Amino acid sequence: MLDWDDIHTFLAIARHGSLSAAARALKVSQSTMSRRLDHLHGRVGATLLERTPTGFRLTAGGSAILDQAMQMEDAALALERTIAGDDQRLTGIVRVTAVETFAAHILTVGIASLHQTHPGISIELITDNRSLSLARREADIAVRLGRFDAHETIVRKIGDMAFGVYASGAYLDRFGAPDRSTTGEGHRIVRVQDDLVDTPDARWFSARFPKAEVALFANSREVQMRAVARGVGLGFLPCYAADTVDALVRVPTAETLMREIWMGVHQDTRHAPRIQAVQMAIIEAVTQETGRLRP
Repeated sequence: MLDWDDIHTFLAIARHGSLSAAARALKVSQSTMSRRLDHLHGRVGATLLERTPTGFRLTAGGSAILDQAMQMEDAALALERTIAGDDQRLTGIVRVTAVETFAAHILTVGIASLHQTHPGISIELITDNRSLSLARREADIAVRLGRFDAHETIVRKIGDMAFGVYASGAYLDRFGAPDRSTTGEGHRIVRVQDDLVDTPDARWFSARFPKAEVALFANSREVQMRAVARGVGLGFLPCYAADTVDALVRVPTAETLMREIWMGVHQDTRHAPRIQAVQMAIIEAVTQETGRLRP
């Protein structure tokens, strides 16, 4: 008989297509994931996932049980969320997901304050550009620059964040400052890679400088800021972070873009005291840093 670990293993590999990605999702080693898969196939006496040159794919048997496995997962996760939501302790781990730069510059302010009043709460801060699932308990609280689309998520807007065009003094001495009428011709830019090019700030920057040469693609804001500070090109950066880098100059002729900051929690866990306490700490941190977020 299959147990929950077997189903978890099966679904992780089916979703991610490789042992390494599935292992990262379940926070185990790749060798552990491989042993679990061998154990699964041994228990069922059939191959559910087969290795191909491009990764794992479902066999006919795997496809036949996929829907039932997902239903089992939904039931197990609902049970976990119910238990977590009924836990009245102000202790334990709360998983928070946000992009790395925001977590480092803003959320750590709230975490420091939280631990003064609730030292029994531990934060697992997951910095990731992906939208982790609250329903699958990949995170308990998510902070995102945009609205949530999951119908079981309780969301609230907690602030706004300004973006501006930045450059180094050396870059401006060499290329000059772009004005409102320029299309970016003769300039070099640092921008996100194509998998994030559909975000509002990336769309704005691309439309503002369509003829600029892309000098660097990087999805890390930290990498972008350091590259712009070293004169690689113009960058469209969050003001709260870029304004702390002495070598960066905000281009005065370029308008800013505001993005909304939203926080979400699954409806099943929203009343858990430790999750409520962390949400309040996040809100207080964003409120405290409003001057930096909206300069």
